Amino acid sequence: MKTNRRKFIKSISALGIAGATYPWLSSYVGKTRNEYLNEKITKIEIFRYDINIPRYFSWGTWHNRQHFFIKISSGDFYGWTETPASKNNPDFTPTDWVKYLKQFKGLTLREAQKLLASEQVLGSKRSLKMLESLDMGLLDLSGRLQNKSATELLGLSGRSPVPGLYCILDKDEKKVREEAEKSIEQHLGHHMKFKMYGNQEVDLKLLNSVRDVLGEEATVISDVNKGYKNKTLKQLGAILNTFRNNGLNAIEDPAHLNVNQWIELQKLSGNLDLIPDAPLRPAWKGLQVIKSGMGRIYNLHPSTMGSFKHTVQLVHKVQEMNAKVMIGDDSLVGPACSAWQQIAVGAGATWVEAIEKKEDSKKYLDCLIHKPTKKESHGYYSFKPKAGFGVELDTDRLKKVSELYVEV
Repeated sequence: MKTNRRKFIKSISALGIAGATYPWLSSYVGKTRNEYLNEKITKIEIFRYDINIPRYFSWGTWHNRQHFFIKISSGDFYGWTETPASKNNPDFTPTDWVKYLKQFKGLTLREAQKLLASEQVLGSKRSLKMLESLDMGLLDLSGRLQNKSATELLGLSGRSPVPGLYCILDKDEKKVREEAEKSIEQHLGHHMKFKMYGNQEVDLKLLNSVRDVLGEEATVISDVNKGYKNKTLKQLGAILNTFRNNGLNAIEDPAHLNVNQWIELQKLSGNLDLIPDAPLRPAWKGLQVIKSGMGRIYNLHPSTMGSFKHTVQLVHKVQEMNAKVMIGDDSLVGPACSAWQQIAVGAGATWVEAIEKKEDSKKYLDCLIHKPTKKESHGYYSFKPKAGFGVELDTDRLKKVSELYVEV
């Protein structure tokens, strides 16, 4: 990538700008603003990256997954993004994605941001994955054009390393135990998340297996994906207290709950931290929904936020409630991992789940030239800002390991 030679205004306010356009686009004035906003999107490339490792949930199984890595270019500058495009569909083609992205090719950045922002609103029918994926790519491209990091453009100033959260997606006790042991080998045994399945007996066995491997000091979180159905709050509170007494520290989306039920259940759960996730989707809706007391940790979940501007607003709203944010995952494997790690560090998140996976990310890591985030020896993720999100990939090698390559 060529070094940016343009002279841009040095100080940008990334928050508090009214209107639909992005803060970093709205804050330029005069000739330099027009110069930057008039840069055109000249090329869009899609790489289909396949993962053939099963993942198990309370509602079904992913036997295989098809991710898109997308490169959005403006001349010699570019932005990377990633989205989990399909599951259990090894013949998946990006027909709808090509149709969506095609309308952005040839637009100026001003026009592209305006079109994107027009759909990042309440009542939008557009796929959140599409909106968020394009948002990430344009944010990366914007930062590289300005020689500013994406976190700076978003107004996120945190720089302290954030613990990585190892996630287990399996209900077989033996495999859960094996995965917990892997987390220790990878220096990630200090924070563990495992899937629960809405069956107290099964879930308790999985919890005990994890605790037996990790010991008493690790932070252990579970995600039920709203799996506990047809329970009164009193019954649900009793189940959660059983989990708490067996070493669970926090639980995500235990059931389908309204706001008042979240608040009441947190009161019933003592020092077990509730983690609302589903109520925050998408971010612009979450801003209208969340209230203090629903939980103590709020999950900002990749692929469901839809907008980085609104995600940052959610960060600030949660912090104003004296609660914490976590950065979740959508089983990401590539450039989006580093992007969300940067958001996590910038936001001072309590942990980040969106981390590269040893097996799933192997082909991607073979193509990686550089990324600004680093997994430290103790399993925390640090960040040294680069322009945009700063991930550099060997594109020719990525083409070779991809199942499909399409230029829009």
